[in-house]
Amino acid sequence: MFIYRISLQYEITKAQLLIKTTPPEVKVDTEKKGYEMDSHPIKIQIDNKEFLESIGIKSINKVLEEKAEYGKQAVLKSMARYTEDKNAMLGPDGLTVSEIAAQRSFKTISSTLKFIPENQPEISWKDGYVDINYTKDERNVKYIPSQMEFEYIPYSVKFIVKKHMEEVSKTVNEND
Repeated sequence: MFIYRISLQYEITKAQLLIKTTPPEVKVDTEKKGYEMDSHPIKIQIDNKEFLESIGIKSINKVLEEKAEYGKQAVLKSMARYTEDKNAMLGPDGLTVSEIAAQRSFKTISSTLKFIPENQPEISWKDGYVDINYTKDERNVKYIPSQMEFEYIPYSVKFIVKKHMEEVSKTVNEND
C-alpha cells in the first residue's frame, strides 16, 4: 500500500502601490531688447563771406563784380576828365595842355589803417537731437507641474503542492 504524503507550500506576494513623482519645473527665458539710440548730430553753419571780404579775401564772383564796376567807373571818369579838359581849354582864359598836366600831378594820398575786421563770421546751427527708444526685456515663463504616476501590483498567492510517495508495509494481522 502506498501512502502519499502531500506537502503544501504557498507563497504570498503582498500588493504594492508604486508611486513615481517628478518635481515641478519652471523654465524662465529672457529675451533681451534694451535701448535703441539714433543720433542726429548738430549741423553747424558758418558763413565767412562778409568776414573774409572785410579782410581782403574775396570770392571770385565778388572780384568779378568789383572789376566790372571799376571798369564802368573808369570809363565814366575818363569821359568826365575829357570833358573837363575840353572845357578848360576853351574860352578866353583857356589852359594849355602843360598847365592841365601840372594840375593833375598834385595828387592827394589818403590811407587808412585797420586792425579789427569790420564783420564777424556768422555761426549758426540747426537740428541736433537724439532718439532713444527703450523696449523692455521679455520674459517667457513656462511652468510644468509635478506629475505622479501610480502602478498597482495586486497581491498574489501561489500554491505549491508536492507529493511524496512512500511505501508503507503493513502487516495485517489476521485477528484484526
